[in-house]
Amino acid sequence: MVTFGFSIYPERHELNKIKSYMDLLKRYGAERIFMSLLQLEAGDTTTFDKYKAIIQYANDLNMRVIADISPTFIEQNAWEDQLILKAKEFGLAGLRLDEALSIDDIVSLTQNQFGLKIELNMSTDKTLVNDLLASDANFDNIIACHNFYPHEFTALSQQHFIEMSTFYHEKGIETAAFVSSQTAKEGPWPLSEGLPTVEDHRHLPIAQQVQLMKAIGTIDNILISNQFISEEELKACHEALLSEVKCFEVTVLDDLSSVEKAIVNFDHNYRGDISDYVIRSTIPRTIYTDISIPPRDDQSKKVKRGSLIIDNDRYTRYKGELQIALKAFTISDKANVVGHICETSLPLLETLEAWEDFKLIIKS
Repeated sequence: MVTFGFSIYPERHELNKIKSYMDLLKRYGAERIFMSLLQLEAGDTTTFDKYKAIIQYANDLNMRVIADISPTFIEQNAWEDQLILKAKEFGLAGLRLDEALSIDDIVSLTQNQFGLKIELNMSTDKTLVNDLLASDANFDNIIACHNFYPHEFTALSQQHFIEMSTFYHEKGIETAAFVSSQTAKEGPWPLSEGLPTVEDHRHLPIAQQVQLMKAIGTIDNILISNQFISEEELKACHEALLSEVKCFEVTVLDDLSSVEKAIVNFDHNYRGDISDYVIRSTIPRTIYTDISIPPRDDQSKKVKRGSLIIDNDRYTRYKGELQIALKAFTISDKANVVGHICETSLPLLETLEAWEDFKLIIKS
């Protein structure tokens, strides 16, 4: 089961506002919070106390907090010889190493008696994990999380994301990655270009980002990276997390017949004998065999990737079958073009596998 969490950047906000936001996310099932300690300055007791109060409130809500730290933060705050104890006193469930410490230091941290997790940065390379595997590190206390990227066009490629996520997953390490809200604008820096892990996700609806993360099967925790997501978008995120089938948002013809609409809304299954040209959903033709589907002769029969096709009366035994085009080609007059998968849902097509269930959601 993939769990989800969110990020908090509390410096510019009252404590009660942050607590109310935490309450909202908790109602939608959040189990984890990401915070950054990198911006805390030594001696700033007011901000430290505020962070400690937030972490304590998270613990009261049964949400674990993982905090980003760096060698500079550790040195400036004189935590070198008591890092685990300070983190424990702070109420943290784990420490994320934004920059890696020495191997010996990381091994020592993983051997802590409190079960406090040491979170590795899984966006860079594999050397650190391989070195830890050759050491006495306690892997029960090692987890990993990707970066997020405020600067547009700098986030991970899909290929690198999958490669690194698979590597960590196969080592039995709990993994996490970030999705970017389209309604939340705040992050750790004054940029509002989104905060995704994967660049191709940056401007997608959050539900599509979640589905794409789930589809690769190697991410255990999905984290909302930017702050103050709207409840409407949060609901979409939550529904995508809970959904057992992939959902594609589609647009359809204005004059769709009742039977064509029923077929689009059908609970589809990707037929197993795979074609290069179409994804086939054949069960509707057995359900609607006695209902006429007139040809649409006044439309172009040229289709492209994502076009929705329904075979009409002229296809006799195939009448009522729904297909999704995988490439551009020209269909015959025995089939009707009834709609198209929205551009934001098209990336999900690549993850659909034979015999997998899926749904088409008509965009209102």
